[in-house]
Amino acid sequence: DNSAARYGQLSPKAEDSNAATRSTAKNSDETPTSPRETPLPVVMTRYAAQMLYAPLRTVEPVTGIAQVNLKRNMDLTTLLPTRPIEAIALGAWRLEDLWVTAVKLRNTGSQPVTLDPRELMGDFITATFQHPYLGAKGHASDTTTVYLVTRGHGLAESVLPVTVGQIDPKGARREE
Repeated sequence: DNSAARYGQLSPKAEDSNAATRSTAKNSDETPTSPRETPLPVVMTRYAAQMLYAPLRTVEPVTGIAQVNLKRNMDLTTLLPTRPIEAIALGAWRLEDLWVTAVKLRNTGSQPVTLDPRELMGDFITATFQHPYLGAKGHASDTTTVYLVTRGHGLAESVLPVTVGQIDPKGARREE
């Protein structure tokens, strides 16, 4: 059986080979990377979704994952700058060198919006929407969550700075 005992853990073969690698790499500066049964962005996205929406007694623990501090007033206007969408960070977690941040998206326009991860502006490993669209403002479906996985740093360092959004493509500064 090559399956890990718990979701997101190392597979038994990886644990055995990782132990052997650690014993030979003690004098080395390199930290061995561990192959996992499931890719880390998938594990982290699933964990974040469970932490936000599942009863806590049903959340399956993932070894090594920890909640991280998050600036609640983070300006995310550049996340989807071409869409009438308000973005608010909900929570963030870290595992090894990856971070996942859950961001609430709310449609502020009168038309439904189809969500496309290619429209997100920033440096992300993966982006997963809870729902594929947002209903018009005021409808029950006008809000969803996107899970953004980043490497080496959190969401604040991965989105475009707000000052970039004020630059007009024709070279003039935009008046607000």
